[in-house]
Amino acid sequence: MKDYQLQIQRIKDKLAEAKIADIDFKVFGADAHRYELNPPISLKEVEEFERLHKVSIPIAYKLFVTQVGNGGRSYNGSGAGPFYGLYAFGEHFAISYDTYETMQIQSPTKVCPEMTKVEWQAEVDYIDAAGTDDVEFEKREAALWGGVLVIGTQGCTFHHALLLNGPHMGRVVNIDDGDRQLPQFSFESDFLDWYERWLDDVIEGNLSERNSGSFGYQMGGQQEDLLTLYMKTPDQAIKQHALEGLLFKKKLSPSILSQLEQRFDEQPQEIQSTLTEVLLANDYALAVPYLNKLFKSNINRAVKLIHWYAKEHKKEWVPLVKESLHNGMDEEAFRFASYILQEDPRLDFEVLKPFVQHENPAIRSQVFYTFSFLKDKSNYEQEFLIGLDETNKSEIITVLQSLGDFKTKAILKKLQELVYKFPYTVVEPDEHDIIYYTDDTDDLVYITSNLESALDRYELDYESVKTIDVDQFELA
Repeated sequence: MKDYQLQIQRIKDKLAEAKIADIDFKVFGADAHRYELNPPISLKEVEEFERLHKVSIPIAYKLFVTQVGNGGRSYNGSGAGPFYGLYAFGEHFAISYDTYETMQIQSPTKVCPEMTKVEWQAEVDYIDAAGTDDVEFEKREAALWGGVLVIGTQGCTFHHALLLNGPHMGRVVNIDDGDRQLPQFSFESDFLDWYERWLDDVIEGNLSERNSGSFGYQMGGQQEDLLTLYMKTPDQAIKQHALEGLLFKKKLSPSILSQLEQRFDEQPQEIQSTLTEVLLANDYALAVPYLNKLFKSNINRAVKLIHWYAKEHKKEWVPLVKESLHNGMDEEAFRFASYILQEDPRLDFEVLKPFVQHENPAIRSQVFYTFSFLKDKSNYEQEFLIGLDETNKSEIITVLQSLGDFKTKAILKKLQELVYKFPYTVVEPDEHDIIYYTDDTDDLVYITSNLESALDRYELDYESVKTIDVDQFELA
């Protein structure tokens, strides 16, 4: 049987160690909670909550709030814990509101570690099918988050929560009640294991820098244990989890990196991709051959890894990125590829010219954003003319902003056309001196303000540009 009292004492000791290890409060949220908790509450208070709501609080969490601490000085009275910390017991505990709070935490738990995205989306769609029937919507939402007790916030609409019933009672799960993404379970068996693992990661330095805001989404454990699991398990999903756990570590030893290289080529592509990321996060020189290989099989993944882990080496990859750009890249990968190209010492963006007519407006906008870094845009006039002919309002704004000081008569003629296409709009404030925009008006205001800035470089404005003959106009 688990010795909870021994673990409680370890947690108390590690809280003090964590505050010393992170003395400058660099871990996400630590500057607010400062590794401090308010005094514990009585068991009677927990039992009263259980009676009132007709639920059972898992033993590990119950022991924490009655023997370690309860709430603190951080956001909404949170105390030391992951992200913004842990709420005081019984505070902000439900996704639902008012009369539906109790219904929610009493309801049978639907979320489980095996749940697929398709299954989860079907549950979300069922809620949305309630339409404008607020009562029905609230009931369905309460059922969706059934048995889920919120214990703290990760920021925005993300929370860490505890399951109060079902086969996974006592497990911590990461949830999002905004976009309602598929919940992700922590790997620990109960609250105390999860909390102690957080303290271990703080003390070991795993939560600084790149991992500061991602605790609880990957497998924990010592490096050697994760390596052993990766090497021995035949289960590809578990291999992936073990590698993601290793990726979370601040720094892996050369011995572990060497062992990860073994039988690299025997692994499926998804595992090779994660292995490359682990190697790159720890040893750039070691990872270069594998990164080159990844470029050939998955450029989308490769450019992201370079941006994330090899910022100071980006210019080394400019030639390969130029060779590898293709129309099949998704907009996110294209964005990362453009970040690498911006490191080109010669700022040669000729390779991007065909993409100004790409079918994806996000990619077209990213091209013009990249063009804004050009010191000499004279060789890109035709591309800017194409951009200024756009029908997408947000893209026109990007093109106008990217022009900078670049001036030609052909561009001025386009600006003149835009003045008529997008007439200057003045939106008067209401009686409270507040200006309200519709979406269309908002876009129009942004276009006209950026168009004014572009015209100002020609010493023109919305009215004077209408009176000129562009062919006879002398550029300053």
